[in-house]
Amino acid sequence: MGLFDRSGGAQVTVAPVVVSPRQTVQATVTTDGAITKVTAATVEWGYTNFYRYHWAGRADAAAAAGNDSLWNMDQVGTNYGSEKDADDWVGVTKVELPIATGEFTGGSSAFTVPSWAPGSSRVLARWSCRLTVERGGRDVDTRGDFTVVTGPGDLQVEPAPVERVAGDGHTHIDIVLPSAFYRAGDTINGQITLTPQSDLPDGDVAVHWQRLRDSHPLTRSPATLAVLDGPVLQLGKGIALRAGAPVALPFALPLPPDAAPTAAAVHSSLRWAIEARMFYKGFNSYMPERVRRQIVVVNAP
Repeated sequence: MGLFDRSGGAQVTVAPVVVSPRQTVQATVTTDGAITKVTAATVEWGYTNFYRYHWAGRADAAAAAGNDSLWNMDQVGTNYGSEKDADDWVGVTKVELPIATGEFTGGSSAFTVPSWAPGSSRVLARWSCRLTVERGGRDVDTRGDFTVVTGPGDLQVEPAPVERVAGDGHTHIDIVLPSAFYRAGDTINGQITLTPQSDLPDGDVAVHWQRLRDSHPLTRSPATLAVLDGPVLQLGKGIALRAGAPVALPFALPLPPDAAPTAAAVHSSLRWAIEARMFYKGFNSYMPERVRRQIVVVNAP
């Protein structure tokens, strides 16, 4: 697989292709023939980190874009602009491969996946062994990809309290879960407990999962938190909310079978949560209540 479509007759094969943190992988570099005029050959192990960033545009873009941009000319470089997808290579270790009399015919390298390695996913990290051959003619750039999967023992996570996202707390909402860890595709069997602080209008309650991606690039302005909401599971409508009468609502919520694992990388991080929401019946001054509790998603078998 060519990183820049410049494989130059070289291939990188990584085995095994699916590994966990602390496991060792082996890369074998082969060539169709001797690559000549070579000054250096290296393999670098690491990952491509996907994230978003806030782009404020060129300083002269306002004058060129018409009246709408002129209104925001003084904001260029602050909040004016847009968000863009990006990715950066994060190198972990680099190894020099031997060359003889300016020719390169292949080599090998071993790599132990770090204990802190973020799990592979299309939204956060793609692990690779990258080959670079510098030469007098056209350089060679290619890679071999492999997948890092994580389990509960690979992540250090503190118990997460319930976080209020919206509302005034007229009803105390608790999300009770049997565990903090779940595998992709698992069904989460939990319970929502409602404790009204006074007699209140009846409520409609639902839950869903959330995937939250934080972008925190080292040299660019971070984008806003990206939240993906899962399908809504309705737990009840017209629930009586009376002071001193707690209400328990069990639920069974499936996670996507291809759910990306919880992970933290250099430029972005991925979190999961269960969110409960409640709407009060009728036209009144009570704002909808929303709370969430973070969970940890892993994808090792």
